[in-house]
Amino acid sequence: MAIQEGRWDCRSCGTVGILGRHKSCPNCGRSRPEGTRFYLPEDAQAVTDEARLQEARAGADWLCTYCGASNSAALEACGGCGADRADSERQAVRDYALEEVPRSGDNAPDSPSGGEAARTSSPRRRGSLRKFLVAGGVVGGILLLLFLVFRPRHKTLTVTGFSWEREIDVEAYRTVTEEGWDLPHGARVKKKWRDIHHYEDVLDHYETRTRKVPERVQTGTERYVCGKRDLGNGYFEDRYCTRPKYETRYRTETYREPVYRKEPVYRTKYRYEVEKWVHDRTKRAAGEDREPEWPPLRLAENERAGRRTEHYFVHFTDEEKERYRKEVSEAQWRRYEAGKRYSARVSRSGEVLEVTFPETKR
Repeated sequence: MAIQEGRWDCRSCGTVGILGRHKSCPNCGRSRPEGTRFYLPEDAQAVTDEARLQEARAGADWLCTYCGASNSAALEACGGCGADRADSERQAVRDYALEEVPRSGDNAPDSPSGGEAARTSSPRRRGSLRKFLVAGGVVGGILLLLFLVFRPRHKTLTVTGFSWEREIDVEAYRTVTEEGWDLPHGARVKKKWRDIHHYEDVLDHYETRTRKVPERVQTGTERYVCGKRDLGNGYFEDRYCTRPKYETRYRTETYREPVYRKEPVYRTKYRYEVEKWVHDRTKRAAGEDREPEWPPLRLAENERAGRRTEHYFVHFTDEEKERYRKEVSEAQWRRYEAGKRYSARVSRSGEVLEVTFPETKR
């Protein structure tokens, strides 16, 4: 059972982190009062000195009724005034769960006593903070480098030309032969037959099999450190609890597993003729002027114009004569002026991301 030396704070002069072995403040000499809050730093080491261990195991300190001095439980008379211990009050003994162990004393801002002494961080905390700051700096540097490499560049682009493309899909109304499970309106059946539409799982039989099944089995109990005990004399000791100990064991289990077969499901399938509009060809027109037009169409009686698509491009060069092309809507395309300069954002791969039009003067 490990014992650790705690700390306490002097409420009189504000000294913090006084070793638990001291019954009075080494700075101002005031005796440790009743109700002193003992606390345990996170980096506190186990006590190994036999004299300190005996002092810790002696019991809670007692407070002299006459002079108020704090005395070891091993003393029968006050070390300050010599008065007999008699019925003097003792420092309280407290039990804490691990997450409730006090880490600061009476002079910490959040303590019940409301002391104003500054709390000092332990070397371990300072080391952890330093590592965190170094790691954060490395990550931040990498992110900054990636931002500088991939961020868009601002360039001044000059319009050097325009181009456009327009397409019209031509559809023809024709008799087509198709196959399917259902007949569309107006279809003329040429052939029909029974065919496999899909498969269904049908139970065929059962097979007896074995498998390993895990089970949690209690094999005993174990003691573990579940908290700390404030011994009321400046020392803390581990509190132990008992919990069941388990291990995973496997047993063989027999079971029946269903086995299924794929059973085909038949339906009538058709080969039929039907009249419908189908894609026949695409007519295209393109140019590098400012007068886009649709390609001329010569349609037969059984043809019609279908889907229309159009694309408009503005061509630029930058100050280093590097060329760019940006697709825009027709309305934007007509706003650009040949030979005019525009401010733009360009990606590292050469894509024009955004072009800023100059404000129109009123």
